[in-house]
Amino acid sequence: MWKEKLKLNMELKTETANKNTKEFERLLLEDLKGRTLKERTIVKGKIVQLMPKYAVIDVGGKSDGLISSDEWDNFSSLKVNDTLDVLIERLEDFKLGTIVLSKRKCDLLKNWTKLVEAYKKGEVVTGVVKSRTRGGYLAIVAGSNCFLPGSAISDSPRSPEQTKDLFDVKTKMKVVSINEQRMNCIVSIKEVHAADKKKQLDLILKKIKVGDILTETDGFELTVAALNDWALFLTISIDGASAISMCHITQMSFERLRKPSDIMSVGQKIPKIKVIDIDKNANPPRIALSLKAVMPDPFEKIESRYLINKFYPGKVVRIVTYGAFVELEPKIQCLLHASEIDAFNKNINPNKKLSLGQNIKVRILKIQENKISVSLLPEEHPFDTFLKKFPEGSVVQSEVVAILDFGITLKIEGSEVIGFSHWKNLSYNPESEENLKKWKKGMKTPAKILEINKEKRKVRLGIREASGEKDSFMDYFGTRKNNQIITCTVKDVLENAIKVSPGNNETNLLITIKKNHLAKSIADCRPEIFRRGDRVSAMIINLEKKQRKVDLSIKELEIHNLKTLEEKGISPSSGKVLESLFGKVFKSKKTIKKKKDKK
Repeated sequence: MWKEKLKLNMELKTETANKNTKEFERLLLEDLKGRTLKERTIVKGKIVQLMPKYAVIDVGGKSDGLISSDEWDNFSSLKVNDTLDVLIERLEDFKLGTIVLSKRKCDLLKNWTKLVEAYKKGEVVTGVVKSRTRGGYLAIVAGSNCFLPGSAISDSPRSPEQTKDLFDVKTKMKVVSINEQRMNCIVSIKEVHAADKKKQLDLILKKIKVGDILTETDGFELTVAALNDWALFLTISIDGASAISMCHITQMSFERLRKPSDIMSVGQKIPKIKVIDIDKNANPPRIALSLKAVMPDPFEKIESRYLINKFYPGKVVRIVTYGAFVELEPKIQCLLHASEIDAFNKNINPNKKLSLGQNIKVRILKIQENKISVSLLPEEHPFDTFLKKFPEGSVVQSEVVAILDFGITLKIEGSEVIGFSHWKNLSYNPESEENLKKWKKGMKTPAKILEINKEKRKVRLGIREASGEKDSFMDYFGTRKNNQIITCTVKDVLENAIKVSPGNNETNLLITIKKNHLAKSIADCRPEIFRRGDRVSAMIINLEKKQRKVDLSIKELEIHNLKTLEEKGISPSSGKVLESLFGKVFKSKKTIKKKKDKK
C-alpha cells in the first residue's frame, strides 16, 4: 500500500516541476524577445535616479543599471533625465539583479576607437606629454596613454633639457603603431611635420648642389639646431623653406676637436658653409656640410715649411692614452704616438714623459692628407748609436737606476741605454745575493759590457769584471781540467751536502759536494762523518769556466782509484794498499772514527 502512495506522490511532484519549468521558459523567452542589448557595446542611457554614491541608468532593458559616482569628475552636476553614453559590461549582476554599466570604460573605448580610426586614416591627433619614461615619454592622446619615443620628437637629437617645453602643452602627433589586443599605442611628433618637411627639403635641394658655398648674402640663414659628441646639426633656411643638415666634427676645423661644443653652441648663426655631399638615396635625403672648407687652409704648402726628419719646436696641447697632440703653429697639430716617445719602451704612458703646455722639439716623420706624424727620437735609434760607441767588452761608466730581486739596472753614461747586472756579476768574493744589499740607487760604478742582444736591444753588464777585483775562481780553476784531482778543506757540513774550499785554504771559494757524491758506498754517503777543517780529495767531474761552474765528487775519485788497482792487478781488499792509495781520504775518515771512539 505504502509503495503505491509513494509512487503517486512522485508523479505529482514531477508534473508540478514540469509545469514550473515550462512557465520559466515562457517568461524567459518573452524577456529575451524584448531585449536588444548586448554586452561590451556602447548604448544611450538616461539617468532616472541619483543616489549619494550611484546613478541609476535606464538603457531600455528589463532592469536598470548602476554606475558609481567615482566614474565622474563632476558627479554633483548630473541631473535626472540627462542622457549619456554608457558601456554594457554585463547584462545582469547576479547579486543586485541590475545591468552592470560603466561610464569611464565607455569613454576609454570611444577614445581608443578614435585612435584606431586615426591610425587607419593617417590622421593627426592632439596629445599632451605628461612624464618621462624609459626610452621616451608618456603622452595622453584622446584620453588614452600612449608612448612617445625619444627619437620621435625631432629630426635632430634632443637632450632632456631641450624637451622640457613639450610637457603639459597640446601638441600635434601622429599614431604610428597600434596593438588592438593589448591596447598599446605609439605616437610621433616628428611624423606630423614629416610631409611638410619633405616639401621644404625638396625646395632646399632645388636651390643647392654639391660644391656650393651657402652665405648670408645669398639669402641663406644658417643656424645651429643641435650638437652631439661627433657632429653639429644646422638648419638651412631660405624663402620660407628650411631643412636640417649635418657637419661632422672632422669638417668643423683644421684643429683636432674633442667635441663640437668646444667651438659651437645651439642657436649660433654661421655666416657661410660649403655643401660637400648630398645623399638623395637616403630617406630623407641627407645634406653634408663643411666649415673647414671655407676656412684658410693652414696646410697649404706645408711640405715647404716642414721637412721630413728635421726637428721643430712645438707645444703639447692634448694628451691621450695612445700619445699626444703637439701644436707646431696655430691650427697645425700633429700626432706624437706613444711608440715615438721613448726609444726603449714602446708602450709607455705618455703622462709619465709629457705634460700639457710643455714645449718640446719633435722630428717630422710623415706628412699625408693634412696629417702630420712626429717623433721625439732621433733618426738613428739611440741603441744603434750606442753600438757604434760601445762594442762588446767595453768598460763604461754607469749609474744605478733600480735594485731588483735578482740584480741591478744601470744607465750607461753618454747614452740612453739601460743595462742589467745579475747579482752573480756584482762581486767575486763571495759570489752571493747578499751583495745586492751593498748597492743604492744613484751610486756610480764602472761596468764591463759582457753581452749585447741587438734584436731585443738589451745589454748585460758585469761590475766585478771591471772592478779589478781578484777572480778566485779563475785563479784556481783557470788551468785545471775535468777528471783532475784536487785537495779541499771542509768549510761547512749541511744536511744533504758539504761545502769545501779548494786549495790550501787561501781562497774564499765555496763549492758544494752533494750527498750522493760523498762516497761510493751508500752507507758512507753521510755528511755527518765529516768535520769542519777536514782535508779531503775530490775529482773535478764538470768544469764550465765561462759559466763559472764546477762540480766535485769524492765518489768518482774512489771509483777511479779502484779501477787503477784492478788494472795493476792489486786486490782492493788489501788495507795497506788501500791506505797508500787513498791516503788523505782514509786518514780523515780514521781520524773522525778515533774522535768518535774517544767520545
